[in-house]
Amino acid sequence: MKNRSDRISLTAASGGFTVLELVVVVGIMALLAAMVFGMFSTTSSNQQKVSTDLQMQAMILNSQNRIVRAVREGIDFILPELGEESAALFFADSENNIRVLYQQKDEELSKRTGKTLYKLVHQKVETKGFNSSSPASDPKMSSTVAEYVKDIKFRVSSANTVNVTASFATERAEFQTMFEIGLQNSGVVE
Repeated sequence: MKNRSDRISLTAASGGFTVLELVVVVGIMALLAAMVFGMFSTTSSNQQKVSTDLQMQAMILNSQNRIVRAVREGIDFILPELGEESAALFFADSENNIRVLYQQKDEELSKRTGKTLYKLVHQKVETKGFNSSSPASDPKMSSTVAEYVKDIKFRVSSANTVNVTASFATERAEFQTMFEIGLQNSGVVE
């Protein structure tokens, strides 16, 4: 009996922890640390996804504004006809030139994303000296209006209004937008 009480008093007097108690505490702390680290890494990746989506939305809004500015230079729609839909929009400007918005396949972007993507190009064709039997695209007269375009459709809804439906895509997400544009110049310029 004396031995047993000596052992109890020795353990109580030393105030230390056993190895098993220390292993359990370290295990619990490691588990809590892993859970907290998991929450932070998930939050970080979600913030990165949100940031990427916001950048894409800003790019789409910028593209939409460029499309509006290009169309507002026009005075008359040529193609598509009233009520029809097309992937290209032809319209006349106040200087009697033809302007075209059309899709052009972006080979590099398509290869990188694994999706068929286009650029939306704004082309100005001067009708003075234009040879219809040998039309040529002049790079100096064209500019890229939008990138990451998956599909775009123009529908002329009235004599001076066009509805645009466009979808844009990245490697992991797709975005859609619809908007209406009215011709700014709808009469003869004096």
